[in-house]
Amino acid sequence: MSRAQNFAKLDHQPAYRVVSEKIRHAITSGELATGDLLPTETELAEQFGVTRSTLREAIRLLEHGGLIGRADRKRLVVTLPQTDQIGRSVSSAMLMHKVTFRELWEVAMGLEPLAARLACANASDQEKRELRANWQRSREAVDDHQALLECELEFHNRVAAATHNHALLQARAPLNDLFYPAWGAVIRALSPGERIVVAHRHVLEAIESNNPDQAGLWMQKHMEDFRRGIEIAELGFEQPVTG
Repeated sequence: MSRAQNFAKLDHQPAYRVVSEKIRHAITSGELATGDLLPTETELAEQFGVTRSTLREAIRLLEHGGLIGRADRKRLVVTLPQTDQIGRSVSSAMLMHKVTFRELWEVAMGLEPLAARLACANASDQEKRELRANWQRSREAVDDHQALLECELEFHNRVAAATHNHALLQARAPLNDLFYPAWGAVIRALSPGERIVVAHRHVLEAIESNNPDQAGLWMQKHMEDFRRGIEIAELGFEQPVTG
């Protein structure tokens, strides 16, 4: 007697997810471009053969992902997802996966020296001037923890922006949400902040002189200090970060 074969049930996605994926594919494939208007909700529901409530749920997913927005009360428009939207979404997933400070630091040790190296070749004269102005403010704020924290976060973001590399900017977005907020405790632990100011100066000068090796080296030293600060502040290097 032959043995009976059991087959798994077909995986039928909810209609709103199918609709959402169809529209998402049209956007990511270039069939719909940023700024293009979509048909009205009524027209879309008719085209897909779904109810208005199903269509609205699909739209909600796309709006949450930053792919579409509202041109007015009736029309939808294709939008370009913003870095902070992407960062929040990925950050939420990291929190749920209980990502640790160590894991985030390992990523930062790859991304931040890379950003410093890329900024050497891509930073504009204006961006270099803004980085130097930032460094001057950090030098004056060396004994002011809050002011130095603001300069520190701005410095890293300006270096990253100066790469003009969108892939890097998207990849480091969750670090702004989860990793760098810990800098407040780190700066207090490393007080006074001369080492931070010195590291910034060397990275800045390397970017100004287009020396990627030096820029990467000093950013790496800077991130190693960050780990030291986490340990001194007893934040728990192996503990999950909190939102």
